[in-house]
Amino acid sequence: MGANSSFQDLAVRFRAYHTNSLNVALHMVTTPVGIIAALVLMVNHPAVTPQHFQIAVGAYVASLLVTLGDIKLWVATSAMMAGLAALAVHIAPALATYDALKLMGFAYIGQELAHIVTGEKTFQSTYQAASPTFLALLLEHTYFLLPLCIDALVNMKASFAEWIVAHNYVVRCKLENSADKAARKTIYDFVTAEDPDRTCTAHWWYQKLEGKVKDAFSHCMSCDAMMGMFYDRFRPDLYNVDPIPSMNEIYVASSHHNNNSDTVFYTQHCDGPWSVWPWCHVYRVMLAVNENVQVETLFTMERGGGCLSDGDAVGFDYNREIHVIADLPTKNKDRRITCKLHYVVYPKCFGPFGRLVGTLATWYNTTARNLFLATIRPRGLFWRFMAFHVIFWTKRVRELEMYAGLNNVAVAAALFAVGQKIHPYFFMVATSFTHYCMYIATYHYRYKINFGVFKRNVVFFKTIALTHLCWNYLTNFTYDPVSIAMLVVGYGLSTAATVALGIDQTYFGVELGVMKPNFVSQFPYGYVPHPMIIGSIVGLLGFHKMATFRAALPYLVPVHICMYMIHMIQEQVFDIYKKDWHAGAKKAGVAPVKGRGKRVKAH
Repeated sequence: MGANSSFQDLAVRFRAYHTNSLNVALHMVTTPVGIIAALVLMVNHPAVTPQHFQIAVGAYVASLLVTLGDIKLWVATSAMMAGLAALAVHIAPALATYDALKLMGFAYIGQELAHIVTGEKTFQSTYQAASPTFLALLLEHTYFLLPLCIDALVNMKASFAEWIVAHNYVVRCKLENSADKAARKTIYDFVTAEDPDRTCTAHWWYQKLEGKVKDAFSHCMSCDAMMGMFYDRFRPDLYNVDPIPSMNEIYVASSHHNNNSDTVFYTQHCDGPWSVWPWCHVYRVMLAVNENVQVETLFTMERGGGCLSDGDAVGFDYNREIHVIADLPTKNKDRRITCKLHYVVYPKCFGPFGRLVGTLATWYNTTARNLFLATIRPRGLFWRFMAFHVIFWTKRVRELEMYAGLNNVAVAAALFAVGQKIHPYFFMVATSFTHYCMYIATYHYRYKINFGVFKRNVVFFKTIALTHLCWNYLTNFTYDPVSIAMLVVGYGLSTAATVALGIDQTYFGVELGVMKPNFVSQFPYGYVPHPMIIGSIVGLLGFHKMATFRAALPYLVPVHICMYMIHMIQEQVFDIYKKDWHAGAKKAGVAPVKGRGKRVKAH
């Protein structure tokens, strides 16, 4: 790289080391902090007058107009620079020179840590060895640092929306090349030769396998199709995918599943308890060794699944994904033989912390396996009692995961605990607007979304938000008939709109591709424009109408309404189905309805 290279060339190189959304987000904090520290040093210098400061900042911004070659980027940089300069002038009297230097050091160290945490090299490391031109390159890098960060933000591979959307983590592939087929045949021949009892499940743990069958299993565990399935879902430059051999097994299904813990597989369930482990996944992969036309593997929240047969493989989060198997009328002619393979997937920067969840899953799997084996054929009152508890707690955990989500419960509990130490309103502020952020992020992202998890998450946090409103309304209650009427009419209208649309269409079922558009003519559609949003806003204003509520929480309802309006504008501006809806409605002779209650009269 030359010292006088164009900004465009420099930006392309800079982006290559700032692709991780977390790294970019941290840079959008540390870079402004560093600039503020430098500006404070300038403001506090005895030789610098306010006019000198203004001229220096203005000259820098004006020079960028020539050197950037991008008017939009220049406008964004100029606006941000103006804000940083104003903030620096405001806080400069409170900061001594030593304080500003500490702030600058914090910014520099923060940027280094951002790269360490996200596993991306620093841009400076690519040229610091070029000693003859190092200083010129460093000055160029520093001069362009703010627009470079903004450019990286605009062009990063990921989106901040990914942080909050409900991703679909179910992955699929098929092992079908000649080596894969040979490995599956070796496993099939092994099971056939062992000839296990068909009345209960049979298991061979990977670590106890020997010879060709172990080699065949190892091939399936690390073949290109299997690893490619993961790297299609998780960026290989950001995530490690490590096998967990001690959890692996060859599994043969039983011919019936009554009165023992085999029933668990025919009950909706999650396999493990470690769903609160952040950003890490333990995967169970079910690989069909032979033909299967009878047993479906279904994923409740994803709404997908089917028969796994002859090399089909599906991977799912061991701790989070609710799944079940179900029988079809067709019958298998042979045993259903499956390989269970396990992997821990974690951000590279997590290192031992990421691998630890794999260790914990292994411990739990071993413990649960021993209990499971003891209750396949329960003998005596005690083991029948334990078999009952296996099924009972399987159902309770499934209900928690389906209707609330252990992750959500843990986050809410943590925010509540933090709020007890910080501020009485912290928990309310932190949880009242989360569902709006989920609406906005999901509508923006719309890629590989787990529809069931999305609905569960937004309903969970919306329930908390409404609970805050109701609790504060009751604790500050004074009789106000207009307020009560607005609540009844507003939320009654919103509820009627939800009933007319149905839950799935209300929560982006059409936009996320899980259902076809439903042209609704039932009340309140055709009578009230945007009834769901109008109703919700009227209801919110009903809370705000009561003087004592308004005095206690003057900003709560206005922020709710602002978030609603932001999302409504987003739907209007980025209406991805607008042409299809209008065409279909015109043909059907009814009015199209969409998303959160949009209604446009057919012409």
